[in-house]
Parts: sequence; C-alpha cells; structure tokens
Amino acid sequence: MGHRGFTLLELMITVVVVAILAAVAVPSYFSYVRDSRRDLAKQSLLAAAQKMESYYALNMSYAGAAASSGSPTVFSDKVPADGTERYYTLTVSASQSSYTLNAVPQGSQTSDSCGTLSLTRTGAKSPSTSGCW
Repeated sequence: MGHRGFTLLELMITVVVVAILAAVAVPSYFSYVRDSRRDLAKQSLLAAAQKMESYYALNMSYAGAAASSGSPTVFSDKVPADGTERYYTLTVSASQSSYTLNAVPQGSQTSDSCGTLSLTRTGAKSPSTSGCW
C-alpha cells in the first residue's frame, strides 16, 4: 500500500496559482474601493450643493456659508460624515452670488487618479476626466 499525500511539486503549483489569482484580484479590489469612496464624495458634493441653495434661499447670499478658512458652516466637511477615517475633506469658496465646492482626497484616497473633485453653482464639474464624474 502506497503513501497518500501531496508531492512538493503539486503544492508549489497550487501556491503559484493562488499567487497569480491574488496578484490580479487585490489591485482590482483596491480600485473598486477607491471608486466607491469617490462616489461617496460625489454624493456629498451634491448634498452640499443642496445645502448651499437652501442657505441662499434664506439669506439671498452664499457668502456666510463658508468660514474664512474655507470650511463650510452649513454642512459637514468630512466624507464620510460619520466615520473615524476621512477619505475626503469638503471645502467651499463662496461669494455673494456664487460658490465652488471641493472634495479634497485624504489618506489612502490621495492615490485616486481623479484628485480633487469640484462642483460650482452652475453645475460645472471637474475634473472632466472620463470616469471621475
């Protein structure tokens, strides 16, 4: 009766196959995570734009919706708003009749190819790179 088990060659082939699968799957996973965080930042920018319009309807000016540092006074500057890790920081540049909202990537999100996302009062979005908006 022969010995049962795996040979070293069979084990090494299995390790190589798993390594190849991991080399393909891990970068795809991190890309998916970056994209989902960017989508959250876009949703936050659109929600912030609604807050800005509400502020304007009450005050007939966008000017008071931002502190002198660029921090918003009418919405949270964190994305996500309720998490311990910040993926984007929202800033606003506001004048009497216009505003520009920015989502600046933080931490691990800084490697995202889209960089800072912007939205203006007129609805102009940047960057205009395909896939960013």
